[in-house]
Amino acid sequence: MKFVALSIALAAINLDLLASPVLAQSEDQLRRRTKQVKDTKAPKSTKASKSTKAPKATKAPKSPKAPKSMKPDSLVALIEPPGGVTDSDVFGTAGLRYNMDGSILVSVNLTGLKTSVAKVILSDGTGCDHYDDFSDTPYICSGSGSAEGAIDAIGVEPETTSRSAFRIDNGCTKEENIGKTIIIIDDDQSDAGCGILGEEAKEKVLVADMSSYPEYSGSLTPSGKVTVSFNDDDTFTFSYDVSGLEEDCVDCGIHIHAGTSCATPADVKGHGWNSVVVQDLWSTAGGATYTSDSMGNAEGYFSMTNGYGYEANANHAVVIHTQDGSRVACGVLN
Repeated sequence: MKFVALSIALAAINLDLLASPVLAQSEDQLRRRTKQVKDTKAPKSTKASKSTKAPKATKAPKSPKAPKSMKPDSLVALIEPPGGVTDSDVFGTAGLRYNMDGSILVSVNLTGLKTSVAKVILSDGTGCDHYDDFSDTPYICSGSGSAEGAIDAIGVEPETTSRSAFRIDNGCTKEENIGKTIIIIDDDQSDAGCGILGEEAKEKVLVADMSSYPEYSGSLTPSGKVTVSFNDDDTFTFSYDVSGLEEDCVDCGIHIHAGTSCATPADVKGHGWNSVVVQDLWSTAGGATYTSDSMGNAEGYFSMTNGYGYEANANHAVVIHTQDGSRVACGVLN
């Protein structure tokens, strides 16, 4: 009976608890929270964003092209004593470089002036022989332009040199000045030099066809070519390809001479060099030699300068020597 009574009492207590407002509130809150949890969906996982493409590498800007170098029009003249003049040793070149405004830079590279001051004239003459088309009248095409200027020389005659320049404007085009003459007048008013203006060579190369030396009577029969190629500083490469020479000739001489013809031994003259600006390098010490093989053939080259450029070396004789120094071959550079 006690057990039954205890069970009934416990049941009554539970009923009271269920009826308690606090408990009912707690259960109600629990149900709402559970519903909230169910209703709240987990956010969808966002897809990993596509990897952003790296920006394209920008090309480095092209470096601006250098403007094409402007090469002005030019003329050149080989200066020598005028025909009929026997007391002048003037030799060298005169060059004309044209400016955009039509004016001209006249420059000279001369030796042999007798005075420290001289005059240069761009004349209306067309020849350098005193008896044929020679003139020292300034050549003016239009306006009141100028066609002459003064130059200075240093040194003592005959070892004088001039590298002077001045500006003129004779109103003439390059074409109009072609064939006219440059006249050099010493301070004593004598005509010392003359040259005919022509186009400047684009490729400064001279070639001599070699053959027997004038009046040579030996058994050798030299033939072949000598080629002289000039650099911007007037040094040059002297190359040769010759046969019919003395066999096994070691360090034998081969030179440019002062003469301008191979017609006679007197025309050939001695070594050709500008003694004012350089020593005579036409020697074994200077490297001006060749060596032939057992068949008498020689081929090779060496670097050289004789103080003159392309124009001043043109038309000069080339001489080949044997082992004992005899002259065996000659040719003229053209």
